[in-house]
Amino acid sequence: MSTNTPVLGSGKLRTHSLLRGKVKVEFSRVDDKLEHLNNVKNTVENRDVAIYVHIPYCRSVCMFCPYFRDVLRSEQELEKYFKALLRELEIYGKLLEEKNLNVVEVHVGGGTPSLVSSKLYKEFVDALTRFFSVKCKIGIEVNPEDFKDYRYVEELYSVGVDEVSIGVQSFDRRILKSLSRKHTPEDNVKAIENSIKAGFKWINVDIMFLTPSIKGCVELTLDEKLKAFREDLEKSYKLGVHQVTFYPTVIPKHTPGYKLAGYGRLSQELNYIDAFIDEAVKFTQNNSLHLIRVYSASRKRYEYTTVNLELVGPLIGLGASAWSNTGTYQYINTHSIQEYVGSIEKSTPPVIYSRSLKHTSRLWRLFFDQLSAVEISEESFKLIGLKKMPFKVKLLLKVLELSGIVTKSGRTYRLTRLGIREVYKSVMNYVIEVPVKTTGIFIEMSKFNNYPETIKIE
Repeated sequence: MSTNTPVLGSGKLRTHSLLRGKVKVEFSRVDDKLEHLNNVKNTVENRDVAIYVHIPYCRSVCMFCPYFRDVLRSEQELEKYFKALLRELEIYGKLLEEKNLNVVEVHVGGGTPSLVSSKLYKEFVDALTRFFSVKCKIGIEVNPEDFKDYRYVEELYSVGVDEVSIGVQSFDRRILKSLSRKHTPEDNVKAIENSIKAGFKWINVDIMFLTPSIKGCVELTLDEKLKAFREDLEKSYKLGVHQVTFYPTVIPKHTPGYKLAGYGRLSQELNYIDAFIDEAVKFTQNNSLHLIRVYSASRKRYEYTTVNLELVGPLIGLGASAWSNTGTYQYINTHSIQEYVGSIEKSTPPVIYSRSLKHTSRLWRLFFDQLSAVEISEESFKLIGLKKMPFKVKLLLKVLELSGIVTKSGRTYRLTRLGIREVYKSVMNYVIEVPVKTTGIFIEMSKFNNYPETIKIE
């Protein structure tokens, strides 16, 4: 189904020409799993690695969720999947054990990770420490409905999970309805209060903007949406969370909600995305917060442990649909839960596609990652083994400075208000054009068990 209705997922956000790049990604099918394991082992060079875990299950499917997920049918199904996940951890843990790696980030995403019992998370933490030196906090995404139960919240904290990212989305009932979210504003408040009471070291909440107007269901004006977004940010801060992350509603073709756009019932004000970004920046400044990413405001210069190493690596992804990046080798797991579990039961890595990354690619991925962190310094490039900032990067930063995107102070470049807007949109364009688009393609392929030798994303 095609649509002429402007929605975020069927077209690019307009951004500055200097931050526009033609995306062209090609993955090759992984047929030789032994060669794959050797590639992983031989390309993990940094001792500091991140771990991402994907829990694909949800109680129900949200209309606009762009990620790989499925409806949970039973506790037994979840336990079987989690046991497979632990076995995948063992495969890569044994493979990399002699490298004495330090885990510096652990993030569990989904789906709905808060469907998993504290007992299973305890098993995961124990397994992780058998193979790696864990030097970080462990963070998971949670549904507010699950965190109404203080007993579960307390149990989760007691087994080693000490950071949470709560999927609040909004405190406005109308916004929650437009997103087909089942939880209530009261659930949001309770989840935050329980997290603070339990003692979690870091609490992030996700707030969504540019939410859709749906004819005959929820029809809000632009001013009403801006007001709701402003109030959501302020309420999150007043409730005491440490960090607020704000992002627009993405509506890719593989989501159920995209059909509404095809019928002419759904719309988004894409041309006004700058107004929402400006609201977030004002909120950050008015409350003396730190803009630690173009999409996240924090009380300290610290951010919730998420997949920040996905662009640069090394990051090891576990679970169905998980992405990994060793730095110069990127690979993706199958987007079928059945195939994932079946592969693990045969003691075979569940990887399905991969590609090699050039060192120059890693340089620009680091540059883009650091731009999204609002500040970029000459020391940043030590992360990939460079003693100083390359000349071509300095040249681009000079052009960005002349264009009003960044300002320079000493050895550090910082995004201007214009730069924050433009980089934010550039980040969203990348998310839509690569991981989200790839997810849609892989979900479709898994339905028919049809995996061509190469996949091109462009």
